Amino acid sequence: MNKSRFRVNTLVFVMLVALLATSVVGAAPKDGPVVSLSVAQSEFNSAQDVLVLVTVSNPTKHTVRVLKWFTPAEGVEEPLFMVKRDGQPVAYIGAYYKRPAATGKDYISLKSGESFTSVVNLGDYYDLSESGQYEVAYGVASFNLFDEKGNAFKFRDTLTSEKISLKAAGRAPRAKPTPPPTPTPGGNSFNACTVTQQSQLVSARNQAKTYASNAENYLLANNQGPRYVTWFGVFSSSRYNTVRSNFTAISNAMDNAGVAFDCKCKQNYYAYVYPNQPYNIYLCKVFWTAPLSGTDSKAGTLIHEMSHFNVVAGTDDVVYGQTGAMNLASTDPNLAITNADNHEYFAENTPPQQ
Repeated sequence: MNKSRFRVNTLVFVMLVALLATSVVGAAPKDGPVVSLSVAQSEFNSAQDVLVLVTVSNPTKHTVRVLKWFTPAEGVEEPLFMVKRDGQPVAYIGAYYKRPAATGKDYISLKSGESFTSVVNLGDYYDLSESGQYEVAYGVASFNLFDEKGNAFKFRDTLTSEKISLKAAGRAPRAKPTPPPTPTPGGNSFNACTVTQQSQLVSARNQAKTYASNAENYLLANNQGPRYVTWFGVFSSSRYNTVRSNFTAISNAMDNAGVAFDCKCKQNYYAYVYPNQPYNIYLCKVFWTAPLSGTDSKAGTLIHEMSHFNVVAGTDDVVYGQTGAMNLASTDPNLAITNADNHEYFAENTPPQQ
């Protein structure tokens, strides 16, 4: 992992630890769902999968809802856990997704007394390559965790668990998906993409180059106007330098990296990437209905995904959507500078700001 990615992981980890320290085990609000973790054994050899049972339950007297993206109900699609090995944060190696805004169908409803349990193979999503004593806790936060309309207080609701401890021997990283064909530097390669899709991707990358260059030039000129404040919050030199460095790396990658596009995804998302697999970008259904430019565009999606790669900016998905990104910038600029959507919306600059 490169140093910038480690700093981002550590910052997010510290923030989530703070959530654990200030939250009742289970959830905020205090009459919401709760989550608990368990393992069948306390020690795992290198041939054994580290299986963690995650139970989300509703102890209240009313129905509660939780955004399924932040549960393992349909597989792990977010860094749901805070994992430490011998006291040090462990990297998430799963996919990062760009999704459309949450709707009612994206929520799981639990009636009073109901629960569901999912089994997660921790090694599929976290780096367990080294032997040691591991601590695992569930910790997610989102403005719309319990309601697609968010909450009236503009803070992120949380769902956390107590930590569990286990000993695990190091094991080889999980098998990676077969990557798309390797392109030449600065070029594109395509897998399972129609001729029309290939043409759209070339146009989207060209527009993304323009976006990235414009964003980099804005920051190199030391501009600190509404455009910056809207997406990254109140000015501080250290945060500004981080964002400027991120866009220099994004622009360089857009211009010079060999990008491999894969069009097989059928999920109702825009796209996803594995942060430790540059520069493979997997395009999904919503991407093809997005406009070329503007808010949540094809070009902006490529900015979002490029920012995720460890060798580029190592961003995370702290929140999704323009409203969430703006709220994050105003309430927690330290996290806004780590969020992929904040980078995308800054680059798209729609509507235009100075």
